[in-house]
Amino acid sequence: MTGIYGGSFDPIHLGHLTTAVAIKNELNLEKCLLMPCATPVHKASLKYSDNERLDMLNLAIQDYSELEIDGREITRGGDSYTIDTLKELKDEQPGETLCLIIGMDSFIQFKSWKQWSEFFNYAHVVVLGRPGYEANNLTLTSFEATQNKQHLAEHQSGLLYFSKCPLIDVSSSEIRGKITANKNLDDFLPKTIINYLKEK
Repeated sequence: MTGIYGGSFDPIHLGHLTTAVAIKNELNLEKCLLMPCATPVHKASLKYSDNERLDMLNLAIQDYSELEIDGREITRGGDSYTIDTLKELKDEQPGETLCLIIGMDSFIQFKSWKQWSEFFNYAHVVVLGRPGYEANNLTLTSFEATQNKQHLAEHQSGLLYFSKCPLIDVSSSEIRGKITANKNLDDFLPKTIINYLKEK
């Protein structure tokens, strides 16, 4: 199974990295791909350029060798729609089981995503908890909910799973505020990225 952990990563931070490793271990994923979007559809404009965000991702995974980067959405350019990426990945590896990893905040808005009702044909959806969001009684039409992670490996797509990963209450916008205010970032970013931003 391959995990797809998308985001603007503006910048990538320890919350992203710790969570990606935890979900890879929880689901016993063969690969976990960090997939930066080009132009985010549901967010404001980005602070860092495509190249800067890719640079920071490459620096970050020096200390997280269990993670990989897939830059296809940046290469494709324009608005990033997850359905296009899932179709592309499925064309490339028709036999691979894909797990789309999203936050609870994204899950709650899921029905505003382009062609959301088709996702079950291409991937499982794995939802990460977020502070302030409850998972009780949340369902997704066309997906079958399961809390048995073994089921994910047994089916190609179409399952909805709520992860047991620990919650990490940190956001990129909060970190951007600390960068602007020149505050200490040791608890939020890998050292390599702190040094990269200082050079900038």
